[in-house]
Amino acid sequence: MFRSISARSPYCVRAVHSLRTRTVPVTVPKPTAAIPDVAAFLNTIGRNCNEFADTYENEWNNLFKWDASVLKEKGIPVQQRKYILFQLEKFRTGQPVESIAKGKKSFFGGERTRKEKKAKWLAQQRQNEK
Repeated sequence: MFRSISARSPYCVRAVHSLRTRTVPVTVPKPTAAIPDVAAFLNTIGRNCNEFADTYENEWNNLFKWDASVLKEKGIPVQQRKYILFQLEKFRTGQPVESIAKGKKSFFGGERTRKEKKAKWLAQQRQNEK
């Protein structure tokens, strides 16, 4: 039935997909000894996420049931929203939750252009020595 409907229109595909994804229940894992509450979880993941402990009203269910749109309404910035949701998914699947520090850009830029920029800089240094 779904195959014949979805083959006709991209709007039907989107509607059927949204019906399937909305019906999946959200699992709320139990707090562990290391992470007993919301504040401890946000403190463990780092990146100043513990500032938003009051936003969750210290409710464990809010932490796992709120999606990105609710967090946006609550005023949590995009990068921290993504990071919190990423860490929540790790916790939900049983992976260890630890702080992931933000990467620091090199003096020579990002990793794609680092070799080129370093070579140009070294050439310029040699030119200046002469």
